[in-house]
Amino acid sequence: MKKIGLVVAMVSEQKDLFDKLGDLVGEYVFGNIKVTEFKLNDVSIYMADSGIGEISATLATQLLILKYGVEIIINFGVVGSLSDKYKCKDIVLVNEVVHYDFSLQSSDPNSFGKYPFKRDSFVFSINDEILSLVKSVIGDYPEVRIATGDKFIDVTDTRNWLINHFACEICDMESMGIYLACLNFNVPCVMLKVVSDNADEEAQDSFESIIETGVTFYTEAVSKLIAKLGSVN
Repeated sequence: MKKIGLVVAMVSEQKDLFDKLGDLVGEYVFGNIKVTEFKLNDVSIYMADSGIGEISATLATQLLILKYGVEIIINFGVVGSLSDKYKCKDIVLVNEVVHYDFSLQSSDPNSFGKYPFKRDSFVFSINDEILSLVKSVIGDYPEVRIATGDKFIDVTDTRNWLINHFACEICDMESMGIYLACLNFNVPCVMLKVVSDNADEEAQDSFESIIETGVTFYTEAVSKLIAKLGSVN
């Protein structure tokens, strides 16, 4: 793969990776989306600062696919934990995505997350071959189901609903937008996340503390993955 796309919601989540992406080629702005281009050996890397939320992430992902022809999308960033198994600074790999915000019948709890083209389940899966490749490169990080929607989860009742109704283990505000854009254009995606909070009433303080100290936890894993993908035909 000679063209790799990175989609990241916030500058604070990406800045510590800059010196691992090779030579800076250029910076481009499309509305609210900033794309930074790097060259690492013979691989072109396009990092999109998408902004927060599903819609922004969808637009950024589609931009990288259509304008730059990227062959894979890597998304990384911070998430809330919905499981006692995963604490702050833990790294996890997403294997299933749930869009809890989507519903065609808000009065029916069983309709949440179910799209017209996939009414049998609210679970969308990441490609197994890609996951196996990723784990062979970066290590055996836990595979988790993510709940995604346009809300920062900081209320225990909402947290419990995501756990009990969808059996999700982490949550964020971008993953489904990235997933659907990749699905639409048949481009594989990888989502590597680091836990910043417990998605409860203390989430905002915990999140801000992690951001302030620098989000460096996944930089080594992402740089290793880029190097490997660049050698895959």
